[in-house]
Amino acid sequence: MACLGHWPKTSDILYYEVLDIPLPELQGLKTLKVAFHHATKDEVRTPWPYGGPPLNITLPKRSTVGDVINDLKTEVELSHPYAELRLLEVFNHKIYRIFPLGEKIENINAHYWTIWAEEISEEEKNLSSDDRLIHVYHFTKDTAQNPMNFGEPFFMVMHEGETLAEIKVRIQKKLQVPDEEFAKWKFAFFSQGRPEYLQDSDIVYSHFQSLYSLIRVYYSAEVASWSMTMEKQ
Repeated sequence: MACLGHWPKTSDILYYEVLDIPLPELQGLKTLKVAFHHATKDEVRTPWPYGGPPLNITLPKRSTVGDVINDLKTEVELSHPYAELRLLEVFNHKIYRIFPLGEKIENINAHYWTIWAEEISEEEKNLSSDDRLIHVYHFTKDTAQNPMNFGEPFFMVMHEGETLAEIKVRIQKKLQVPDEEFAKWKFAFFSQGRPEYLQDSDIVYSHFQSLYSLIRVYYSAEVASWSMTMEKQ
């Protein structure tokens, strides 16, 4: 309920909202706006804020991320009945972390971050100690040549000994980029904000020592990259 006014005058109109549930019960709930990505690139529920509306998941504040995922499974179309989901924290077109299943949703800042849910690929479920899960995201450059992120970030698995040429084939297939367009992209590894451009014969694996590594995909009318970088000219 609210009374509106404009200093120094006060309105004599009283506004109120009729609640569907008792106020004490409402105060014990939390709603998360969740963007859902299907397992395949061409079957995506338009992500928010990059596109259409998110899914609204309302649960008691003491619920966990695992509870959110279980609720999501009843709301979305999965690629198969046993598909596993994860919840991600996304900001400025970059993935910042994967939420632990046991984390309480009352601790999630849903106003600052975009909350993103997606299926975990079968390949990711079977990572060996020699594989790397890398985070890929896009960027372009502004008029001052400063990088600007855009587009939809994603994870991919990198195998020991893979060359850039081999990885590019998998990225092109995942993003469904036409040959003519993809030929304009360049790739670079980013360290401390600086790109190190790579050749097709380079072994990319050596840049990523930890099991879960950051990789940026930069691309635009001029640049495409990933923490390894993809640049388009």
